[in-house]
Amino acid sequence: MSWGLVLAVVMALFYKSMTTHADHRVWQDVYRPSTQAGDVYLKLTVIDDVLIVSFKEL
Repeated sequence: MSWGLVLAVVMALFYKSMTTHADHRVWQDVYRPSTQAGDVYLKLTVIDDVLIVSFKEL
């Protein structure tokens, strides 16, 4: 699988970018993928080189 295909899939699921409630300088990317269990709201945040993943069911 090429990186271009991965990026295309990721960008197709992209919903929005937003700042965190705790710190307006920290940005999160939000995606809305479908899973076998249903649609989810997925947030990706990088703080101090650590990837934080959070999600909830829609």
